[in-house]
Order: sequence, then structure tokens, then C-alpha cells
Amino acid sequence: MKTLIKNIKYFSPENGNVQKGNVKIFEGKILGFTDQQEWEGAHIYEGKQQWLFPGFIDMHVHFREPGGEEKETFETGCRAALAGGYTTVVCMPNTQPVPDTETTVKDLLQRTETLPCNVLLMGSITKGLEGMEKTACSLYRHPRFVGVTDDGRPVTNAAILMKTLEEASREGLMVGLHCEDESMMFDRSINQGEISRKLKLQGVPAMAEAIMIHRDLYLAEKLDVPLHIQHVSLRESVELIRAAKEKGVKVTCEAAPHHFSLTEEAVLTKGSMAKMSPPLRTEKDVISIQEGLREGIVDAIATDHAPHLLTDKIEDLITSANGIIGLETAFAVGATYLVDKEILKLHQLIRLMSTEPAKLLGLNNKGSLADGKDADLVLVDMEKWWTVDRETFFSKARNTPYHGMLLRGCVTMTMVNGDIRYQKEEM
Repeated sequence: MKTLIKNIKYFSPENGNVQKGNVKIFEGKILGFTDQQEWEGAHIYEGKQQWLFPGFIDMHVHFREPGGEEKETFETGCRAALAGGYTTVVCMPNTQPVPDTETTVKDLLQRTETLPCNVLLMGSITKGLEGMEKTACSLYRHPRFVGVTDDGRPVTNAAILMKTLEEASREGLMVGLHCEDESMMFDRSINQGEISRKLKLQGVPAMAEAIMIHRDLYLAEKLDVPLHIQHVSLRESVELIRAAKEKGVKVTCEAAPHHFSLTEEAVLTKGSMAKMSPPLRTEKDVISIQEGLREGIVDAIATDHAPHLLTDKIEDLITSANGIIGLETAFAVGATYLVDKEILKLHQLIRLMSTEPAKLLGLNNKGSLADGKDADLVLVDMEKWWTVDRETFFSKARNTPYHGMLLRGCVTMTMVNGDIRYQKEEM
């Protein structure tokens, strides 16, 4: 199929300069940019001088299927992703059951075979995510499995982690780590500090994250193997990773939109809608995450999209479930809190949401507008401000702290392999 999207703005894949023009798409691939306003036999779409970017890639989502379909399914999660400009997502293994046997892996691969967007998978580091018995990395020898993680829980057994790091390196799998020492998470509520004291909560100390990152960086250095740290939230974490990179440790990391846009004070107005793990931190931590993104210490932005029923989020801050959804707000949060505040340039935000995740995941045909790359594309109206209304989300879930907030940057069209999978009515 031939498609022409005309009158668009884009960053040149050759030199990064801002260009205006039209893009040709043929049989799911980018054919190239042109001045042509017509193309015989093509489906032609008017871009209205909006921005064309490579489709966003989220390295960290929870779609809850199997076992939690009342919260989210692969279908509804993909629809939410597309509405947010995401064309590829990576699903975490904290499902019921965990994909840690040949049978459950086969079932998961069947469930994700034909979906509206590209769905990649992470296997588990330990059986049942219980931290006791290592899962064989050889179980995940399939192109849609890109790594292993026990996300949601840390790997406290250092021997298991050491063996996993070595085996995953041989298998070409990423090892993603949730770095929080469970013995130091206490009441698992919010960040331990001024707000927790005000609310008479014990809170989760920053040390719980930092101490695990210390250990995991040490293992990666001594074993000389790659390591990926998930949802970094602390100033100290950024500094630890900076120092490790300077020493040549093969470490990469990600940050979530909530950790670069909200502080622990959000809990006072948003309640459990602002509760997640790791928790929201201080203003100094937020600034450090922002600086880490700008300087390339933090390699990618990942949403940690975590759907919950509203009934799971209306309890007190101790018993309410951890996590928020983020696929449909992530780009606009980045544009509003990073680009508009001149922390990042727009092209840097796109790099963190598309180009770098593609590189980290080994997706050589994605994350770029170069000729011959997959036509996974997103069209964005950067002039449009919009108010977040959770009732309009494609996700089944409504647990967001951004409800009612004014954000800039509206996704108007999303394409996967050259096919339009999401389009706003005005387009």
C-alpha cells in the first residue's frame, strides 16, 4: 500500500535539522521525504504542519493479561499506547501466572501474536517472581522476548542475580532491575521525608533504592555484563549511575514521567493516585532526574504504565495499590515539563522516547525516520493544549495523578507498519 502524508514538520534523519515536506510510505516502510504533493494511487493525508516523529517505544508497561483482565488487557493496553503515540511496548511478567514455564510462555506468545501495536515481552528472573529459584533464560529464545526482570520486586538473592546476568548476556537478553530493598520499604506508602512525617507515615527511605543500585552496579562491573536499572527516582541513583558509566560499567537506565514532573507533595492533593513504587521524591530528586535525562545519564523515558481498579486506589496510602497509568499522557507530560521548561529540546525528548529505547532493545528498524525503516510513526499537534480527562482514556484504568491538568502536545495519528491504528476525529 502507498501512503503520502503531506505538509508535515520533522527532524531530518540525516542531520537533525527541522524540515518541512511530505513523507512517502510503501509496504510498511518509509520510502523517503519529498516535495511532491501528489502520488498516484496513494492514500493521501493532510499533515496540517504538524510534527512527524518515529513512533514512541515504551520499555516498561503492565498490561495485566493473563490474570488481571479486569484492570487491562493486551487489546485495551495497545489502544491506550496508540492514543499516546506508542507503536511498540514491552510488557512486564508480573501476571497470573508468571511466564516461567514452556506452557505459560507459549500461551503468552499466542496472546500477543496479533495486536494493534508491537508487543514485546520480558520473562522472569525467578520462578513466580518469588526470588527463590532462578528461571532459565533459555526459556525466552524467541524474538518477542527482549529481556528478563522481576519488576515490582527486587532480586535480593545476589547469587541468582549473578547467574542471571551471566546467562542473559550470553542469550542476548536485557536484565531489568527494580532496585528497592524490600527489608527497608517499611509501610510501603510514600517517600520517607517531610510529607510522610506530616501524614504520620513511616514511609520508604531513599536508601532502599540507593543500596540496591550500589550492589547491582558492583555486580555488573565485576562480571563485565550489561545491566538495565528501571524507574530511577533519586538524585543519588543518578550520581551512582553517572559514576559507573564513567568507569565503563555497562549500565543503562530509564526514568518515568511522574518522577521528572511530580514531587512527593502531589500526595497531599492526589492521594493514592500519586502512590507508586518507587515513590515520588523531593524537588531535588526531580531536578536530578531532569538533568540526567538532558545529559544522557538516564537513557530512556518509560511509563511504568500500571493499571488498577479504582477500588484498589481509594484506600489509605499504606494499603492502596502502587502504580499509575501513563501511556496516554507521557508525551504531553514530557513536552510540558521538559521541553516547555527548556530542560530538553524537542528532538531530545523524541530521542529519549523513541530512538534510544529502539537502540537499547536492539530494534534496528525502529526509532528513526530514515529511508527503509519501519513506518511506525506518530503525528503530533504541538500547538494544542488539552486538559487530561481520565474518562476519555482508551485504557480500562483511571488511576492517574494528571487528571484535570493542562498539558501541551496532542497525538493526532499513529501508524504501525504504515497502517493507521489511531486517528483523532479532526484528522
